[in-house]
Amino acid sequence: MRTAADFNLYYAAPDPWHISHARFRDKVLRRCLKRIIRNKSVLELGCGEGHLTHAIFGKARSVVGIDISDVAIARAKSLNLPNARFESADFLQASFQGYDVIAAIECVYYLSLEERGAFLEKVAKEHAGKILLLSGPIVDYRRHFGHKRLMHEFTTLGFVPLRFYNLSVYWHPPSSKIIANLIKLPLGHKLLDWMPESMIYQRLYALRAPKAS
Repeated sequence: MRTAADFNLYYAAPDPWHISHARFRDKVLRRCLKRIIRNKSVLELGCGEGHLTHAIFGKARSVVGIDISDVAIARAKSLNLPNARFESADFLQASFQGYDVIAAIECVYYLSLEERGAFLEKVAKEHAGKILLLSGPIVDYRRHFGHKRLMHEFTTLGFVPLRFYNLSVYWHPPSSKIIANLIKLPLGHKLLDWMPESMIYQRLYALRAPKAS
């Protein structure tokens, strides 16, 4: 896992990953998650500067956003979101107890394979029977964040996949660029879940953690 100092360097300038420009992704996430998070307490891991907290989790009853970068957290706090509070912490060390939903949107792929295993085990232990939302690129990303590898880890630890939501398509070959533009048309996002697996770049997994034994 990268350190707080590493991420503070990334956040030397605001919005280093241009997250605020991914408006189509935000729109799809809102549509996917509105029923899951409405009036629920959410723990948002890797919240960064609070962009998704504001854009996606506005309908949650409460949100606690955690990020390892205190620079990012300072910017998140400056948003003054009425339903959210923010903490600077390593989320592998934070408590996962007491929330209806844990959301790890575009952050877990920064963990090593061993760290991700420890993360999922921690969710299974401290968030038993509840919802985990996890997203990221799944096209051979670092070789161990692909769909097959994730599904193996989920099922091995007893997580129950409730739904997959495709968030974007892979922009290679050129035919995918055409489709990527088509799905941005009104109602075009509904085509995402019908796309062939080989064309999907980014996916959201809604999972139920195993129930306590």
